[in-house]
Amino acid sequence: MKSRAAIGNHPVHPALVSLPIGAFFLVLVGDIAHARTDADFWYAFSFVCLGAGILMALVAAIAGFVDYFGVRMSDAGFRAARIHMVLNLTGVVLYTINWFLRRGNGALHTPRWNLVFGLEVVTFLALGVSGWLGGRVAFEHKVGVVENADPEATEIGRLETSRKVKRSARPGPRVRPR
Repeated sequence: MKSRAAIGNHPVHPALVSLPIGAFFLVLVGDIAHARTDADFWYAFSFVCLGAGILMALVAAIAGFVDYFGVRMSDAGFRAARIHMVLNLTGVVLYTINWFLRRGNGALHTPRWNLVFGLEVVTFLALGVSGWLGGRVAFEHKVGVVENADPEATEIGRLETSRKVKRSARPGPRVRPR
């Protein structure tokens, strides 16, 4: 189920998502640093990283939409991809709300800081769950994967699968009664 948004055989979406993930991680780092030091620099740092993360997430989402609507998937893969997409879109909306709450130093040295910091932590955790689901979509459901491009790797995969099936079919260890 080769990706429709690919360069050669490499899907673009998994390559692009590292950019917003990195930016959102830096927001968390900046927020923790700001919470510990109360330094204005870290607040500004997080604000800029948040804006960059939102923009890069939207670019990554375009490639994700191309695959979501253009790649044939199993029912289980489609369900996982839908949950992944909804979590990501919700995350971008929450990050955007967070950005607006911070704009113009709106949460700097104010009670609003606790809200934006808490929102950042919750959204980042949800992003982690969504990333895990995205990995399942690619690695378990093979969305964006070019099957059989490497015959040797395909054979190794078949052998590993048949070994797992044989191991699971064996009865458990026998225990002698005393």
